[in-house]
Amino acid sequence: MKIKLFHYRKWQKPLEDFEKEVNDFMATVEVVDVKYSTSSFGDDTRMDVIDGVLVFYK
Repeated sequence: MKIKLFHYRKWQKPLEDFEKEVNDFMATVEVVDVKYSTSSFGDDTRMDVIDGVLVFYK
């Protein structure tokens, strides 16, 4: 089994591009499982979020 980790940072690329990147990869492999996580960071003046997708595949 192998893994591929994707990160989405909204200030780097549009959400649609991130979704396409993940979907295109998943279409080329035999997916075993997918995990999603969200991390927030910042302070009281600016908060931001990084989303992560972990794809387990054969």
